[in-house]
Amino acid sequence: MISNARDWLGYPLDRSRTPVGVRGLGDRVLLLGRQAGALASLFAFASAQAGLNLAILDLDGSIAPQLHGYFEAFDYRSMLYEAFHLEGDDAIHGQLVASAYAAALDLTPEEEAILSAALQKLSEQNDVAAPAALYDVVGATEGFRGFYVDKLKGRIGALKHLDSTRVEDFAPLMRGGALVSFASAPYPQAADLAAGLYVAKILHLLSAPGPRPYAMMVTGAHRLFRNLSRYQHAGRLMSHLLEASAPLVLSTPLPALLNDKLTESMAVRVYSSEAWNARRSWRQEAALACSFTVCDDRSGSSTAFVPRFIRPRSPSSRLPSAPQRSADPRLTRTILEEISSYDSANRQSIVSFLSPQFLSADVGAEVDRLHSEGFLVLEPKGSGGGQKVLSYTVTESGMRLLQELSK
Repeated sequence: MISNARDWLGYPLDRSRTPVGVRGLGDRVLLLGRQAGALASLFAFASAQAGLNLAILDLDGSIAPQLHGYFEAFDYRSMLYEAFHLEGDDAIHGQLVASAYAAALDLTPEEEAILSAALQKLSEQNDVAAPAALYDVVGATEGFRGFYVDKLKGRIGALKHLDSTRVEDFAPLMRGGALVSFASAPYPQAADLAAGLYVAKILHLLSAPGPRPYAMMVTGAHRLFRNLSRYQHAGRLMSHLLEASAPLVLSTPLPALLNDKLTESMAVRVYSSEAWNARRSWRQEAALACSFTVCDDRSGSSTAFVPRFIRPRSPSSRLPSAPQRSADPRLTRTILEEISSYDSANRQSIVSFLSPQFLSADVGAEVDRLHSEGFLVLEPKGSGGGQKVLSYTVTESGMRLLQELSK
């Protein structure tokens, strides 16, 4: 009987109790403690074996290596373009995106209101909420001027060149059985913003007809829903997440940094041994090392168990990098036209100039490709006796390519 129950997480220390299973934990589960990553891996492993398809956002990168082979793995950049894309028919999506920015950048309610108005303007155009696009439109938002706008533009500017590749839509995540890793993000704030945008997009898709995963899991939840000393409107993203129809599993190795309201809202909390023993309840029994304890508010009971062993499918623990898409002819033509029109165009100036129209990562990658394939060449340029600078020049083959693309 035990061997047939594939959704079991482990075996209770009290033999009179039934083994702890994924289905029996309910639809709001919080995994806490230093071993939260191992427990999240076990939860996903048991779900996959039982045929329960999860959509996993591995924000802190704690579980992706252990689950290699059990889930379709994606780099966070693969779907980020779709996460940036605003749905013009859903004003709530724009507000959730504003809340994701507020959570990642620690924005005040006033700054979030400015950002929400700017996103509403972009949403009407079915545009993307990339930092570069927001940076340009936030200063032109009617009714907002002065200190808060300047401060907000400075914070958005820090994320102006957030990488993205237009490769995948959200279909794999919404079907379940997919994992997105944010471990390759260049800095923590980029990962936090990207994860918030993913959550906002998933919540938007959950509100519409279509496929949906058995449950959504987010690791490193304390980075997305921090325990702040002052009230933030970023709680809007958290409230919509808790109200979503799909079951939710959150994990964090740092419970003290997690939003208190979120902790109170999760009916079932699973503690690793050190987190359980650190609780200030003199009535509870101490947990054995390497065990976990389920605290269920629905019944007021607690169950200690030892975890199952995760059987690896492959010795490799590397996630496949984001696949590269073919070059956009419109982007290629625009780059060649701009470089041929100016004498001192370099990589940084081209990326900055075209970032409102195209994703910065796409522009940089296409400039590098054109250079490596001989359509562009770097030459020292300057006037008078001043210092020479290296700037791009379109070669003869580049001009022929431009003529072909202009037909």
